[in-house]
Amino acid sequence: MSAASEYIDLLKKILTLLKNSKLEYLKASDESNISKDKRYFNLQSTLRNRYFQDVTKLLRSLKVQVDDLVIHRLNFEEMVISSIKKPNHTHLHKCVGYDRKLLGLYDEAIALQPNASVLKIQQVKISKSVSESIYFLESAGFILES
Repeated sequence: MSAASEYIDLLKKILTLLKNSKLEYLKASDESNISKDKRYFNLQSTLRNRYFQDVTKLLRSLKVQVDDLVIHRLNFEEMVISSIKKPNHTHLHKCVGYDRKLLGLYDEAIALQPNASVLKIQQVKISKSVSESIYFLESAGFILES
């Protein structure tokens, strides 16, 4: 596989994880009863959506047909998943997991395209978010595995 194809595949994987992360942050917000926490979760969801749009633009600039990725619509399955009630910490655990996977994909994509400033900026912000989320979980008494 050529470096360009590998890069495009990584960007598509990043899109999927950004979408999943956004939904998990929304679920965490829905379950939270504390206004400050709701704002944090909603902000993180909004940021993931913005990153998603940025990566979509990047794919379009590479002449990739993004409409085929079924990324613009919130489908029925996502609506059902987002309505399932689970403990709040489970959603945040998932958010941290998705964000950690994202960081790995960003590393790979940046290694292939060192001048991808959009990805570098997103990587730094997601890394900071992971630290904040881990702190949030630990202060609530949850322990994350490395």
